Amino acid sequence: MRDQPTEPHPKQNPEWHCLRTQTKREHIAAALLDRLEDVEVFCPRISQVRKTRTGKKRFTEALFPGYIFARFCFYTHSRQVVHSQGITKMVQLGDRRVIPERVINDLKASLPEGIMESPDRSVEPGADIEFVAGSLKGLNGKVLAQLPAKNRIQVLLEFLGREITVDVSPDAVLLAKND
Repeated sequence: MRDQPTEPHPKQNPEWHCLRTQTKREHIAAALLDRLEDVEVFCPRISQVRKTRTGKKRFTEALFPGYIFARFCFYTHSRQVVHSQGITKMVQLGDRRVIPERVINDLKASLPEGIMESPDRSVEPGADIEFVAGSLKGLNGKVLAQLPAKNRIQVLLEFLGREITVDVSPDAVLLAKND
């Protein structure tokens, strides 16, 4: 029997994979994986304002709750990665478990610091507001609704003797001062 020359496996190049993490432990899992040699980790986060009992506070958490991305060679590092603290499994769709490099690059390009800053959405329906930016600057109105899917608020304002509704960014308004 002749010895066959051993060729490197075609999948020896590092590729991006999606990993499922324990709930609310994405940042811990990412930090531990980042310590491994030849493993690159991407854990996009979002920073947003929420109301608490003590007022508004900014919280930073995973953009994709329960998931992080890691770039490594599957055949040499998968066991070590999957058995790292905080990782529950590697995500795969059928027999596909690799995420295209361009998808991660696009995501990284849209989040230069790895964190998405979400605007303050605490302007609630019924609040009196003043426009501080845009073509409606200086006008007053009343918030009718929050439109979270569009990151907009719907405002009722009186303009040229008529009441109209407009959808605007929450960043374009401030709560009106009650004198």
